[in-house]
Amino acid sequence: MSNENKTAKAETVSTVRVVREYAEALGVALVLAFIFKAFAIEAYMIPTGSMASTLMGRHKDVNCEVCGYPFQVGSSREVDENGYAGSEQPSVVSGTCPQCNFTMYLGEDNTANRNYMSYNGDRIFVNKYLFDFRKPKRWHVTVFRYPANPYINYIKRLVGVENETLRICHGDIFVKKDSENDFKIQRKPLRALKAMLRPVNDNDYVYVPALKLGYPANWYSGSDDTNSIWTTEDDKSFGTKPAADTQTRWLKYRNVHPSADEWSELLNNQLPNTADLDKPMLVTDFLAYDSELLVSGSWLPPMRSAKIEKDGKSTALQLPPQNARSMGQNWVGDLALSCSLTVQETKGKITLRLTKGGQAFHCEIDPAAGQAEFSIPDVPEFPVFSVPTPINAAGQYEVMFCNIDEQLRLVVNGSEIDLQGRGDYDALCLPESKLSRERKPTAADLEPAAVGVSGGAVVRLEHLKIQRDAYYVSCKDATEDAQCDLIHSPYMRSDLFPPSENGYRKFLMSPERWVEFGKTRVSEFKLGKGQYLMLGDNSLQSKDGRSWTVDGIPFYVEQKFLIGEAVSVYWGHGWRIPGTRLALIPNFPKMRWID
Repeated sequence: MSNENKTAKAETVSTVRVVREYAEALGVALVLAFIFKAFAIEAYMIPTGSMASTLMGRHKDVNCEVCGYPFQVGSSREVDENGYAGSEQPSVVSGTCPQCNFTMYLGEDNTANRNYMSYNGDRIFVNKYLFDFRKPKRWHVTVFRYPANPYINYIKRLVGVENETLRICHGDIFVKKDSENDFKIQRKPLRALKAMLRPVNDNDYVYVPALKLGYPANWYSGSDDTNSIWTTEDDKSFGTKPAADTQTRWLKYRNVHPSADEWSELLNNQLPNTADLDKPMLVTDFLAYDSELLVSGSWLPPMRSAKIEKDGKSTALQLPPQNARSMGQNWVGDLALSCSLTVQETKGKITLRLTKGGQAFHCEIDPAAGQAEFSIPDVPEFPVFSVPTPINAAGQYEVMFCNIDEQLRLVVNGSEIDLQGRGDYDALCLPESKLSRERKPTAADLEPAAVGVSGGAVVRLEHLKIQRDAYYVSCKDATEDAQCDLIHSPYMRSDLFPPSENGYRKFLMSPERWVEFGKTRVSEFKLGKGQYLMLGDNSLQSKDGRSWTVDGIPFYVEQKFLIGEAVSVYWGHGWRIPGTRLALIPNFPKMRWID
């Protein structure tokens, strides 16, 4: 037999073997799928954005054209309840970046010639028989049958368990057991907390050309520090020079970003001439997923044009108006500050500071002693205490300091430091206290985070991030605004309604106008035996127990309707095959455990 025939025969055998192996693997996968479905695990697809951004419904994956930040824009309303995108369905034409506030045009005729296709929601595995062995748990993502139609499955986070009264107040969850007299705040386990944190600022994605024109940076050494020891080479990371004195030198965060009008000028290489240029705003419950602008038919909103220079290329951009109602109407003071902290010398101290309601909260790290000291300045009722930490030598550490759910927390290199309950301060949140839950934001909340060094500490900060906690709006029926928690909403004032971006921005910049903050609605839900309350992580777009009573449906889910707990995302959405709209290439980063 010739060598050519031998080669051809070998190739044929190899092809047959590959086909057989794929067929066998597919057969095994199908058998396992049927076994799992019958006995333990079942697959579901997330249709809507009620759990965004923990779990994605139908959405568009977007990288900001200006700063490059990756985010998602919801598009579930592009299809009807049967998943059909007919001619009557609206289309999503814009979304706003949570990092830089740039609103992108996502229409098919965009001048950047990008395909912003919509992807179906996450596909997940659900453990169906877990509740045969234990009770459902608070904060676990749960699949259940919709009480009004048991043939429809819903997925939410379980926040209320049987035999308790649950209260939603100031975005947080409080619970009173039937045998108790007082409500107690409910805190999230670390894994659930991380899943529910939402981006406010990620300094890895700062748009440097705007800073070069003179636009204010988010992180800056405060105006009270005339001899700043903080330095930066790229405006994304920061270092310190040695200083012999004991003064704490602060690097402060302010929540400032351009408006749509300002972006139009910045991208045309002009510094906006406005009195509000350097004014920061309050942190709100804005979520990029909800910032979509929907249009029907051929109508498009009025747009401006600009050009952006990247990698030596000039790209034309269309600038659509921002969906003003999506900016976030509720102040969020529960924040997390994280960074990569490089300790270059084990001397001096590093202080992480978060501010809520005008009150500072400190975590002071002493690398020489390997200790972290926690305090609430000017609140003597909170005892100052210290705990050991792994930050006890020169090196790089991943650090996250949280002031969330009336509790201070510190996470180092992914592990939470055990504060033995001493970081809890809910007992001090009485009406007459400086920590009253009813307190409103002050001008200090316009700079809600900072990092300080003293005593000659030499450090480097990279990957600075500010995140906020999920915020549950306290709405209970159709007569209440599902977007705003304030009893007398200032957003309904004549100068803000109909809503406009500039009106909202000016309000959020002006402390003298915040008299209504702190005065929020309170909703309560009494749960009996075998009754559970489900809420969506995307509070603003979740059809859940807070609103079911409008349709005459009980606000609770009976235990008989519980299906199981979500385990993992086995298929977020695939990458598109080049030249097609088929998203079939596995997208491994989106495959993950669900917390």
